[in-house]
Amino acid sequence: MDTPVDSTQRRSDPTCISSIDVVHDGNDAPTLPVLLASSENTLIDRLLDRQPLRVESLLRNAQYQGQTADLEAAEWISEHVPGPNVTDKQTVLNLAVMASDAYVPASDDPAWLNWTGGFNRSRSFGFQSDGIRGHIFADQGNSTIVIAIKGTERAIFEGAGTSTNDKINDNLLFSCCCAQQGHWFWHQVCSCATNTYQCDKNCLIRELIAENHYYRATLDLYSNVTELYPDSTIWLTGHSLGGALSSLLGLTYGHPAVTFEAPPDALAAERLGLPLPPGSISHHTRSHTGVSHFGNTADPVYMGSCDSLLSLCSIWGYAFESQCHTGARCVYDTVTDKGWWASVGHHGIEGVINNVIKVYGEVPNCEPEDAECVDCFNWKFDGTTTTTTASSTSLTPTSSSRSHTRTQTCRTPGWWHCLDKTSSSISTFTASVSAPTTTCHTPGWFGCKDPTSTSMVSSASVATLTSQARAER
Repeated sequence: MDTPVDSTQRRSDPTCISSIDVVHDGNDAPTLPVLLASSENTLIDRLLDRQPLRVESLLRNAQYQGQTADLEAAEWISEHVPGPNVTDKQTVLNLAVMASDAYVPASDDPAWLNWTGGFNRSRSFGFQSDGIRGHIFADQGNSTIVIAIKGTERAIFEGAGTSTNDKINDNLLFSCCCAQQGHWFWHQVCSCATNTYQCDKNCLIRELIAENHYYRATLDLYSNVTELYPDSTIWLTGHSLGGALSSLLGLTYGHPAVTFEAPPDALAAERLGLPLPPGSISHHTRSHTGVSHFGNTADPVYMGSCDSLLSLCSIWGYAFESQCHTGARCVYDTVTDKGWWASVGHHGIEGVINNVIKVYGEVPNCEPEDAECVDCFNWKFDGTTTTTTASSTSLTPTSSSRSHTRTQTCRTPGWWHCLDKTSSSISTFTASVSAPTTTCHTPGWFGCKDPTSTSMVSSASVATLTSQARAER
């Protein structure tokens, strides 16, 4: 087995990404300048058999069984593959340009970032539909192709382009339970909640893998691309939702992905039942993924903090509750370095290109996600749709021991708002959750983590959990 390469062993070969437009009226496609993207050997743990039929069979089995497929070590391989050199500023910038152009239908559109050294595209996908969209870029010999996936539609009003479907998929992928039991403005996208802070995980999985939702569409896209380019090295990129979809597709098939301002995606990876190599216990702690998430600290979407009542994300109906990224996080600290305030105004890809990537002298180091990161700490997930009485899971304050949680000002959350607003003055308490109808107080996405547990959760165990979650916030 090859050993991991260090910084002195990187191979930085310039890859000229250019291509021809296959959609034209019998005339030669316009010739656009060529942009260089350097590559390096990237160590990735991936499935040995990555044929779409095999991978999708594993996914279906995991989703049916309710747990990630338990694969033998012999079914995995650790290998170095040519991936984007994420330490090279020009390469990162050029991938960001592709992520931006994924929003634009054609290279003759004024919004297309056709700089000196810009990209051509080889093929486009989705621009005649209201689903995923983007472009495929390729080098002259088709040895390396880049799939760039569009993010959430930049539209003020719903119904423009793909904005409505984008919001549905955002809230499926990045909320705890379909945007249920959240702020008044959140756009609810399914009915999987079974009680206060209880959610049917099987219902969530069915929604995520539905034929009309985006992850399923990315799998179909991949199958089509690999038929067109069976021998090509594949890179993935995208911005925001497009970045998260690129990451999930890269994790599914073991290809490098570079994303920009993507919401935390580990929650979605776990729910989808993406395979984990031996020795990995979670998607946000998994190493050797080939996934790099670039973002800046003033972007609350990327930082996992755009979920407060008065945030623009919430006001616009988005429920960005996830906290943990897969792979590595490459963070521009614009709050410290530039004095920026957190604002969704710092989320857009064009602003990131012009005011962040181009301005900084070098790219940030890419570091793994914090191993202690926790998603949806105050939710319980099980595989039943049976609804229990509200009293069985009511939150009862017993002592003062924490100062920052989602329920610190509300003792009894309702479906859409707090049922006892007078408790808002209480800022610190330890929650004790009573669940006499269950035999598992630490359910995982794909099964109970402690099937021998009793039906009552002690206040001490909840205090430990919420204290840990507070540290992550």
